[in-house]
Amino acid sequence: MEFLLGNPFSTPVGHCIERATDGSLQSEDWTLNMEICDIINETEDGPKDAMRAVKKRLSGNRNYREVMLTLTVLETCVKNCGHRFHALVTSKDFVDGVLVKVISPKNNPPTIVQDKVLALIQVGQLQVVWVTVVLGYLNQIR
Repeated sequence: MEFLLGNPFSTPVGHCIERATDGSLQSEDWTLNMEICDIINETEDGPKDAMRAVKKRLSGNRNYREVMLTLTVLETCVKNCGHRFHALVTSKDFVDGVLVKVISPKNNPPTIVQDKVLALIQVGQLQVVWVTVVLGYLNQIR
């Protein structure tokens, strides 16, 4: 059904993600990566639009330079964005449907890509546990 939503790079955050993950970049553009985080945190559709662009960039992409840049953007967003974004990143749909497929043996990704994906999955799981613990604590003291 997502294909009905149009080009994921046509939104403001999608356009930034497209630029930040361009395989011709010599290195990460940290200013642009933080701008992506700002858009995600400050707009209603930012998290959803960002995830659509990240999914598009990762799904079936054999340009591992672009994949690594996308994973770096994703890691930056996980570390700097709020719970609305975290809920999408840690969803079974994204983890199993996108991240696990990136490291599938049939894609034969380089070890560095595999390590980055596994680290992101681990960080995402730890954040979900941390948020659950904090929310449980807050509910107890109310």
